[in-house]
Amino acid sequence: MFSQLSSREGTGLGRRCALAACAWTLLLAPPAFANAPPPAVVSEDLEKQAAEKLKQAKADKGKAKRGWTRKLGLGATGSATSSSNVVGAVDGATVQLGLLLDGEAKLVAGAQEWHNTLKVQHARTKTPVMDAWVKSSDNVELQSTWIYRLSAVPWVGPFARARLQTQIARGFDVRPTDVNVERTGIDGKAVTSLANAESDVDLTAPFEPILVSETIGAFATPLQRKKINLDAKVGAGGQHVFARGGYALTGFDAPTSTLRVKELEPTHQVGGEIELEAKGELNEIVKWNARTRLFLPIMTASEQKLTGTDALTTEIGAGLSVKLAKWASLDYVLNVRRIPLVIEQWQVQHGLMLTTGFSLL
Repeated sequence: MFSQLSSREGTGLGRRCALAACAWTLLLAPPAFANAPPPAVVSEDLEKQAAEKLKQAKADKGKAKRGWTRKLGLGATGSATSSSNVVGAVDGATVQLGLLLDGEAKLVAGAQEWHNTLKVQHARTKTPVMDAWVKSSDNVELQSTWIYRLSAVPWVGPFARARLQTQIARGFDVRPTDVNVERTGIDGKAVTSLANAESDVDLTAPFEPILVSETIGAFATPLQRKKINLDAKVGAGGQHVFARGGYALTGFDAPTSTLRVKELEPTHQVGGEIELEAKGELNEIVKWNARTRLFLPIMTASEQKLTGTDALTTEIGAGLSVKLAKWASLDYVLNVRRIPLVIEQWQVQHGLMLTTGFSLL
């Protein structure tokens, strides 16, 4: 029995020693992960990846601006009013219909840019006074501009531009009563004839006159933002008027019912030019633009002897567009110009139009 007790006590003591040894080993031994490699610095990796993505995004954005971009829009304008037994108004309907075409093609290649624009506007109006549809606006403008942005100052550089302006349809004047038409030729001699009521008095042929100008100089765009974009150009160039025996309306003398017209003279001029343009967006709905161009000739090939500011060509334009829907807008357009070698009077066109249209490109 003694031997059996001794054996049991030995066994229990051994077990206790083994447990104590294990506990001591666990307390003194270092943790299993003590020799593991340190974790990677996640924040540095993320910052590096973000920087690479930003750099690639800027590169992709720069590539997207290069090459050709094209736009072409087709629109229509219209208005209609009707009067019946209204004091001071003629009974009947007044209808105005018009067509708009606006195109742009732009090429960006490094520091060079080539801008090309096409604008066509044509409208006719019918009133209760006459049965004929009278041309109320007719303008075609084609412009091509090359610019080079300096690497040190990218908003400044040289430019070269060519521009053509004309009209699509033939020009004529029509009156509700008989009028005397006084035609003055380039030589100053006048011939008078009678035109019956509502008959067309021919003035110009289609695509007459054609006004062509070319300019070379320097440009500056000191402010380029969404709300306002400023563009200034200063240079020298030429201005030419091409005509084929057409006439321009110079005035109407009511007491004598005399319509005065003057023969257009082909002319060529060389001089200096200044142009200022501003445009922007007040918000996602309202857009605006304004521009002024002045051309002062220093040499003129013409029978007309105009000097100083009398020979100054002035063009002023402004516009305000309110977006009513994706396909419709309410537009106000103002065009004022004076080209003395064509006509000394100020030519003014302005109107409020409801424009509908869609993009072809």
